[in-house]
Parts: sequence; C-alpha cells; structure tokens
Amino acid sequence: MTKLFCLLGALVLLSMIDPLYSPGARADESAREKIKVIIDTDIAEDIDDILVTAFAVASPEFEVMAITTVDGNVRARSRVARKVALLFGHPEIPVAEGYVRGMPLEDTTYAGFSGGVRYGEVAPDEQGLPAPSPLRADRLIAGLAEKYPGEISLVTIGSMGNVGHLLVRYPEAVKKLKRIVTNGGNFTGSDNQSIGWNLRYDPVAVAMTIRSRVPWVLLSESASRYASLRAEDVGRLKSAGLPSTELLVQAIHWWRTNKTDATSMPHVSDLNVFAYLLGGRIETTSGEVRIEIGPGGTLPGLRVEEVPSGRVQLGRLIPREKAEELREIFMQRLLSPPPGAGAAKTR
Repeated sequence: MTKLFCLLGALVLLSMIDPLYSPGARADESAREKIKVIIDTDIAEDIDDILVTAFAVASPEFEVMAITTVDGNVRARSRVARKVALLFGHPEIPVAEGYVRGMPLEDTTYAGFSGGVRYGEVAPDEQGLPAPSPLRADRLIAGLAEKYPGEISLVTIGSMGNVGHLLVRYPEAVKKLKRIVTNGGNFTGSDNQSIGWNLRYDPVAVAMTIRSRVPWVLLSESASRYASLRAEDVGRLKSAGLPSTELLVQAIHWWRTNKTDATSMPHVSDLNVFAYLLGGRIETTSGEVRIEIGPGGTLPGLRVEEVPSGRVQLGRLIPREKAEELREIFMQRLLSPPPGAGAAKTR
C-alpha cells in the first residue's frame, strides 16, 4: 500500500511539473499514427529549410520517409540534409539528390558552395555523414509511394523541378501519393498576388502539377509570417549546448554572412507545410491556380482564385495567436535532445 501511495504521489507531482503529462500519454503518443512525409527541399539556401527540416525530423508527429534535394548544388544540399538527419537522431532517413535546373533545361554541375548554397560550411565534406541514397530523387519518391500507397504527403519547400520529373517519369507512382503540399507564391488577397520564389524556379513543373490529378495543397509563402523567430529564440538555440542546436546556430551564422538579403531574424516561411499537416492552424478553401510562362525569361505570373469547385486547396494566413503557439512548439522540438543512436531502419 505504501508503494502505491508513493507511485500516486509521483504521478501527481509529475502532472504539476508538466501539465501535458497523463499516465497514458506515452501510450497514446506511441499508438497515434505518424504522418508520413517526404521533404523535397533546396536546403542550404534560405534559412527556413534547415530549421523546418530539423523540426520535422525531431517531431514525434511526423515520420520523415526521405529527404530529397532540388535546384542548383544538390550535392552540397544533400550533405546539409544528411547532417540534419544525423544530429537530430535519424541517420537512417534516405537522402537523395534531385534535379539541378528547371524543366526542360539540362542538368549541370557545381563546385564548392556555388549553385545557390548559402550555408554549406556546416557540412563541407562527407566526413562522418551517412551515405546518400543511390537513387535519384524522383525514383526514391516513386518507390516509397508504391510501397506506401495513399499514405505519404510530399512536401515541397523548394523548386518543383523534382515533382515535374516525377510526373513525367513515374506517372502511375505519383498517383499513389496522398497529396502534395507546397509552400509557394504569395496570395493574401486578390490584389496582392505574386509568383514567389519556389514556384518561379520551375514554372513548367508547376503547370504540370496544376494539370495532374494528384491532390495539391498550395500555401502562401507568407502564411507563417507571425511565427518568425525572435532574438530570444535564437538565444535559446545558442544556450542549449546540443550538437543538433549548434548545427542550426552555425547555419544561421553562415546564412547571415553569405546571403546579402538575409533578414535580421530567421524566418520560417516553410513551416506552413507542416503546420497544415498538423491540423488546426491553417484554414483552406477550394480554388484554382493559373501560371503564366512568358517568353525569353520573362518572370512567370501567378493567379490564384477561390472557386468552390476548384481542385486545389489554398491555404490562408495563420492567425497571430496560433502562429505564436506554433512557434513555441517549433522551439520545443528543436531544443529537445535527439533520441539515442539505434539500429538503422530499412525502408
């Protein structure tokens, strides 16, 4: 009886320390089905890619099935992605290099940190890194879609070049994706619309996605504007003293050093794709998306319109209160010590 009272007392004390704790919390968390995602990213260019990739890898809600790199120096991007997976406790995540240039241009090669890389210094070589996937990005995505039909969300937070090649080369496999969720374009109103960065890099691939039958969720690049990091958040990363957080601190340093238009504080534009998948933070409405591709390198145009019968789901701005709550969850995930190294899983 004494032992029983001691146990009950310990549980009451723990619930006072952690208001989210309940005796069945761990069982509920392990029983909850994780959200399977593939992250298609131009990591190592803007700072949000590494931050949100780390968030997804560290979050118990997500199972990151693969990371694929796209646009420019995909090899250097691959090294950074593999270092994120390693230091955040999941070196088994396959990382595949994708396509260097937008469709229909031929690929090229880049040396050093050229090709759109702004913080490649955090992973300058292969030393200590897990090996990259031997498959190219589109082949890896197709294989996983075939293996887990209807279960995987492909999130695109860079150029859509890999998606374009996937649609061309593996049209049957791509139909087995649950959805594609894209951070792209700016559309906070009918009179405030622009192509943004992620869509302009490969407008042909965007047009192909619009015409495909894969469920597509398009989220404005400004949707998570209120969740941007503050000075105190960067300070928390610096004082955490973990190899994982030190990687992010170094990335922020090099991004500020090398990117001439870096903002004063790290933004998290790409967080919108994961906020959508977590649910309850981004409202969506049905609509249509039109892309205009001009001749001779003219900047592509984007037109987004809410239409009840539209096939595309369009995301709205995350309200400030929910964005602030999301930012704290985001920080807690990044600051959590990663799990101990275990046997690598095979996918």
